Amino acid sequence: MSMMTEIEKFMNMSDASINYRVINIGGNFLYIEGIKSVVNFSTDNMTFQLKKKTLSVNGVDLKVKYLDKTTCIIEGQITGTEAK
Repeated sequence: MSMMTEIEKFMNMSDASINYRVINIGGNFLYIEGIKSVVNFSTDNMTFQLKKKTLSVNGVDLKVKYLDKTTCIIEGQITGTEAK
């Protein structure tokens, strides 16, 4: 069973109530799920359009390690994220 499935069960959440997921791993990697499009990316800021929000990622020496239609993994010194 996946960690996300266990967390969702614990919080009484269903996939229908979750529009996106962001997991910060030690401040060095950021996993994002639920991306609709890439708005902007540079080595210090990346912005993604989600279903109902825009996610901004700030950091130092940011690099896209993996990107597909809905998922992204960013590597670098992650200093903050903000969903609006």
